[in-house]
Amino acid sequence: MTDLWQKRLRRHQLNQFKYLRLIFNDNFVLAFIVLIGALGFWYSNLLGTIHHQLVLGKPIVILILFLAVQIGGIATLLEDPDSTFLLVKEKQFYRYFKAAKNYSVFIPIVTLALVNFLLSAFASRAAGLKIIDIVLIAIGLIVFKLGFLNVNFMALYGENHLGSLDLKLFSNILLVVSLIVSTYFFSATMIVVALVYYLFLNVRVKPLETSGRLRWEYAIATENQRMFRIKRFYNLFTDVPGVNSKIKRRKWLDGLFNFIKPKKRNTYLFLFARGFVRNNEYIGLFLRLTIIQAIMLCLIDSFYISLIVEMLFIYLVGFQLKPYFKEVMQNLMQRLYPISGKEKIASFTKLSTVILTIQWIISAFAILYKFGMSTNSLIIIIAGLAVLVFVNYFYMPRQLKKYLD
Repeated sequence: MTDLWQKRLRRHQLNQFKYLRLIFNDNFVLAFIVLIGALGFWYSNLLGTIHHQLVLGKPIVILILFLAVQIGGIATLLEDPDSTFLLVKEKQFYRYFKAAKNYSVFIPIVTLALVNFLLSAFASRAAGLKIIDIVLIAIGLIVFKLGFLNVNFMALYGENHLGSLDLKLFSNILLVVSLIVSTYFFSATMIVVALVYYLFLNVRVKPLETSGRLRWEYAIATENQRMFRIKRFYNLFTDVPGVNSKIKRRKWLDGLFNFIKPKKRNTYLFLFARGFVRNNEYIGLFLRLTIIQAIMLCLIDSFYISLIVEMLFIYLVGFQLKPYFKEVMQNLMQRLYPISGKEKIASFTKLSTVILTIQWIISAFAILYKFGMSTNSLIIIIAGLAVLVFVNYFYMPRQLKKYLD
């Protein structure tokens, strides 16, 4: 079973590296660096405004730490045929899952350590916690997370209840209570409770070694859902086989299409507009990036960082719209329309102009909110407009021609 896990792990890692190389291209790395820099600058300014303990300081710390513990689960790498071809090995799968749990520990621990490190400055100033308190709570949370992984492991065997209470719900309630007590009263409580909780779960896990009661359908469905979430993220940047965007009717947006006159030259404009509104992937991407941009512009005080954020996010939305054009062009049925390639590009450019203009207007309000009616606001807004014009009338048409050739 251990050899089987190692083989699947190597195959899984090679597959992940293939997509990661495509995702971490120059554009993404640049955007990521700017985003981290902007958030760091905002966080630094925020800490500078905190001179005494806040009433909401400890509740905010508790909420962030609680959410951080929820990140990560067991990566079993199970496949659909396993329930048939590996059923005879069911009693030996304990060693396979034990190796999977050991592998799955890394990301949650790193995440918790990083969150606690970044949160320590805020926890010290706004929540009044000492460094030793933060360290003790962080260690306790890591032990708690190991217990959460045991809960995930037990669910694979149907042992996810404590009497009539769901074990995951009980674990979350215990975590919240421990965080409250540790944050408000005695920080070492987190370690004590976490250790007792972890040892208790270890005792309950032991009988599963030879139980042979693996819930195959649940285990495979859980792993498929986990992999789908990962692939859906990759699909934002590149084509991933087996990941299809969900389509929703969104009848309440039908009024938007009244502005498109029913003429031959608007055939593809209507097609692109309808597809964009119904496609969860692209409209979701537009909304997420626009909201993130607006929030950042409302929070950042620096003129130069705001300028970079404004220009970069407008470019990113335009850049991420290109695969949508390719996706439509790959549909052979669309070639039945007697429309030239030039008109197709023109229609897509019109849609892109409308989308980026909406983003630009929203960002302009955020800029005016932060800088008011000033020269800085005018420069940032004009710079965003310049990027919009460049993307839609210089960059986009040349890139779209490649998909038609």
